[in-house]
Amino acid sequence: METLDRLIDQGVRLLWVAAHPDDESFSAGILAKQSLRCQGPLHLLVLTEGEGGAYPKKLRDGRPLGQVRRAEMESVARGYHATLEMERYFNAPLPVDSFPPRDEIARRWAERSDPALRVAATIRRFRPDVLLTFAPQNGATGHPEHQLAARFATAGVRVAAEPAADVEGAPHRVANVYYLLLRHKALGRLGMHLDPLEPTETFDARQACVDGQSCARVGAELTRLHRTQNGDMRMMRLVMRFVKLAYLRRVDPFTEIEDPFEEVAAR
Repeated sequence: METLDRLIDQGVRLLWVAAHPDDESFSAGILAKQSLRCQGPLHLLVLTEGEGGAYPKKLRDGRPLGQVRRAEMESVARGYHATLEMERYFNAPLPVDSFPPRDEIARRWAERSDPALRVAATIRRFRPDVLLTFAPQNGATGHPEHQLAARFATAGVRVAAEPAADVEGAPHRVANVYYLLLRHKALGRLGMHLDPLEPTETFDARQACVDGQSCARVGAELTRLHRTQNGDMRMMRLVMRFVKLAYLRRVDPFTEIEDPFEEVAAR
């Protein structure tokens, strides 16, 4: 079986599905290789505008935070030469310890519209060879919306392949589905909860990308466009300086099913 790194070399259409503007920073090296080095089609589907995030006083200009973060994400997409779709599902406001349980957020999202159908519609339009998202158990940081992005993304893969599904466009079966895992032991020692799944492969984010820079460095520079989230992005850039590998798990979403509405224990 080919690795994601090799698939990108051969030429694929790659879809990234995430919850928030700036989540692409976790997969920055992979996205940079796909779109900037190999010039492969890249589509970003972001399910919220990130209106629950931080909004530094010095950057407030009268616009709602979600509107500002949408504009930031549009700039990032242009930097990657990627196409972008953004939804407006609920984004739980900070602080972290006030987040509703994951299943409650899932129900709030579904009350607006079925996120699985939303993902499936994008899949049928873009027709990716690869779908990349977070892992459904921890979602890299423990954020419940990262976990939901993964769960609805893989549900969307199943819907998109079903001929009888009530989704516009011809059925499309995504051949390669990957979870992006946080498995770096150094980050675990800093108190971050690591994804419990074992990786099936790794991606070298320090390989050459463009203009003599590594894929990780190119992606790190693009995080600067998320100005309202610069505190988090500064930390991401620091991590990118020392982390060489991205950990990936290839999955079969038709047999490895994670229910977005699964009840979780109280926080």
